[in-house]
Amino acid sequence: MRSFFAGASPEVSQAMRDAITSLLGSLPPLEFDARMTTTGDKLAALMLQLQMTGYMLRNAEYVMTLRRLLQLKTRSAAEYREAFARLDLDGSGYIEVGEVEELLRQVYKGDVPSVEISSFIALFDTDSDGRVSWEEFAHALGATEGATAPSNFLALPAPPEGITAPQPTLTGTVTVSLDDGTEVKMDANAYMDQLKSEAEALRRDLRNMEQKKAQTEATFSTSIAAYVSSLSESQLKALTSGISEDVVGAMRLLVKYLLRDPSGEGELGKDQEVTMEQAKLQTLCLYQLVLGYKLREAEATGEANESIGR
Repeated sequence: MRSFFAGASPEVSQAMRDAITSLLGSLPPLEFDARMTTTGDKLAALMLQLQMTGYMLRNAEYVMTLRRLLQLKTRSAAEYREAFARLDLDGSGYIEVGEVEELLRQVYKGDVPSVEISSFIALFDTDSDGRVSWEEFAHALGATEGATAPSNFLALPAPPEGITAPQPTLTGTVTVSLDDGTEVKMDANAYMDQLKSEAEALRRDLRNMEQKKAQTEATFSTSIAAYVSSLSESQLKALTSGISEDVVGAMRLLVKYLLRDPSGEGELGKDQEVTMEQAKLQTLCLYQLVLGYKLREAEATGEANESIGR
């Protein structure tokens, strides 16, 4: 993780930290002895979801790079159509392999690695016909006919096979010191619900501000987190729709390896309780995001197939 964050772009690092804060909150560790308790199957589901989110963030970063390369300044369909027309050199109505190669020559200043071309096609080509239609192009890049309200900030993609992620619960008492010096004791779970309610109200206000800004300026942010949060549900799914069975299998193996029983006697049981400090859970979750990101990177660059001799 140290190596990853030393080389990762600030936008990716911030997006990952924002995702963890959105998921778990950010109680000050010196003021709260917060521990999370869940079961083995729910923790496994959460870890898979986070790896999928890391995978999605890598694709989102790639899309942001392409938008900068295409010099897209707004999210209007008209501007996206103009960009599509520039790429569709033969006017066929599709972006094909040779046209993708021509686009990427601007980046590589020469020969383009074949894996980069195939990665471009795979990301956009949802019907697997080997070329990119206008609809696929606009959908993947987030084009809209008008400004839309952002979705829930960095909502986690559904895990493979519909596994349900855990909802953390708290037990114990929180003592709150008021300005006049008096202290009020509150149930920890009720206190957390209140904090979540206030945080959601703040997110709604921020979404409304972003929507108004989009309506007046019709521009998009260079922030990956802001880009992801602005996508519709179907556009979010497009960022993970091309995931292969190999990658899903690798994610499952990683979760299985990480959730070994502390006694060394195999895996954690499905209903076996797991309790850990919030800070350690945050680190574990951040690690899952990094794993998902790196798996997508290894898949896209061909490193994964090369390492296993394909």
